[in-house]
Amino acid sequence: MQLHPSNFTLQTFVVALSLSLAVTAAADAPVAYRVSIPAPEHHYAQIEVTFPNVPAGTLEMRMSRSSPGRYAVHEYAKNVFELQAFDGKGKPLVATRPNPYQWDVAGHDGTVRIVYKIYGDHVDGTYLAIDPSHAHLNMPATLMWARGLDSRAVRMTFELPKNSAWIAATQLYPTSDPLTFTAPNLQYLMDSPTELSAQTIRTFKVRGGDGKEQTIRAAIHHDAGDAEIN
Repeated sequence: MQLHPSNFTLQTFVVALSLSLAVTAAADAPVAYRVSIPAPEHHYAQIEVTFPNVPAGTLEMRMSRSSPGRYAVHEYAKNVFELQAFDGKGKPLVATRPNPYQWDVAGHDGTVRIVYKIYGDHVDGTYLAIDPSHAHLNMPATLMWARGLDSRAVRMTFELPKNSAWIAATQLYPTSDPLTFTAPNLQYLMDSPTELSAQTIRTFKVRGGDGKEQTIRAAIHHDAGDAEIN
């Protein structure tokens, strides 16, 4: 069968466009985090983060040293322990540490999965705080991130302690799953502190100077009664 030149050109364009869209979709695959609180009485979280479609070479992972609105230098990396690295097939990878705030992983297959634990027992909004009553997550104090992938979208899932009545309060974007959220990029994620607890939700409306009415949603972790909360 002979192919007419114009048809060949059209088919070539369609194939090229399809390949281009597939490559773009792969490059834009979100970074996936899972934050688990298996034993809140021990004041730690387990973090699992998967970086898909990683460029060839060494992936540089970092813990932040500052936090939105709190620009003094902090040593969040000191609370990380039991870090493990894997490729997309589950093969263990070696994570080297060129400085106290960075872990480097080479030899991957385009996917890097990191699993680590992080300790936190300090409630002040700057650090990470976990106990049997709640988990307050300041994201820079909790999450490791990859250099060069900060424009990627993020998918975040929280795994709560067994038999807890905790819910999530956060500015991360909700999904159909009440414990799964998204962020458009790393900057938004890092500026999205999250409270996991058996909290009380109250809403009220305010009217701005432009006359538009807005709804304020307050999440309150407390040991008070309804009268005090109201």
